[in-house]
Amino acid sequence: MSVTTVILVSYNSADDLEGCLRTLGASDDVEVVVVDNRSSDDSVSIARGLEAEGLVTRIIESETNDGFARAVNRGIATAAAGGIFLLNPDARITGADLARLVRAAEADSTIGIIAPLVDSGPHVPTLAAGKQPRLWPLFTHFTGLARAFPRVPFLRGRHLYRRHHSYTQDVEWVSGCALYLAPHAREAVGFLSERWFMYGEDIELADRVLRQGYRVVLDADVVATHEIAASVNAAGSSVSTLWAQNTFDFYVWRFSAGPVRRFLWRAIFSAGLGSRALLLGAKARRAGEKGAAMRARAARFRRFAGAVWSTNPTR
Repeated sequence: MSVTTVILVSYNSADDLEGCLRTLGASDDVEVVVVDNRSSDDSVSIARGLEAEGLVTRIIESETNDGFARAVNRGIATAAAGGIFLLNPDARITGADLARLVRAAEADSTIGIIAPLVDSGPHVPTLAAGKQPRLWPLFTHFTGLARAFPRVPFLRGRHLYRRHHSYTQDVEWVSGCALYLAPHAREAVGFLSERWFMYGEDIELADRVLRQGYRVVLDADVVATHEIAASVNAAGSSVSTLWAQNTFDFYVWRFSAGPVRRFLWRAIFSAGLGSRALLLGAKARRAGEKGAAMRARAARFRRFAGAVWSTNPTR
């Protein structure tokens, strides 16, 4: 019987850890590895309590917080010979739904990665899946072409939209908040890239899986939930722009982008997020005191838009 190893990286995740693992539940063919990145809250003690109940198989306590990918790799190094399921503490998926993903991958050897449709709440119209961050998908996403013409594959963008694309399909990346790496793909690609502290490793992993000839699949029949930004807030404001910076770094590194393509990527990205910030700011002003959440989102978009101009990747 093949064993699936769930790897969950905790960092000050005391508010999320128990709910995540109780939702997942226990199973004879699933082991759960919690890798703690030197939390200063009660994450480890909560994990120990769940271990005593049989909901956690083992706990790895890191001496320092070395980031997401390195923590995952510590977990992979101890994992049974089977598939790997990455799960964020602020994500929720049932054991039955995880089993459905595993069965789908077992039934089709062309699948290297399969992920659930991740529901991030009513205010997030995009799915955590789509095209790799090349220039054209970035352009079609931020100009609205991908959203306006959802039936045209050529115009598919960096992110898929939930309104148009909530069905099972092949994609080029899925979020590492809930991602199953099949055993044969795990054998082919090994560990996560440790180039980045946090963010970027999931799109890089999907890219390597695709280059090995396997598929990356979004399974819309399986749904997980994810509270966006919970892990970022726990890690602190210093990582608030890493998503934007590391996506740009990955693009330059993976696609050998020279000065012209770097400029175009930055211009499209920052113009797209900048325009969204302006729109949200206008809506927030009309909403008055009720517009606090929109103002916060607009501020985040402005930070993202500016961050890529100060990032200087090395190839």
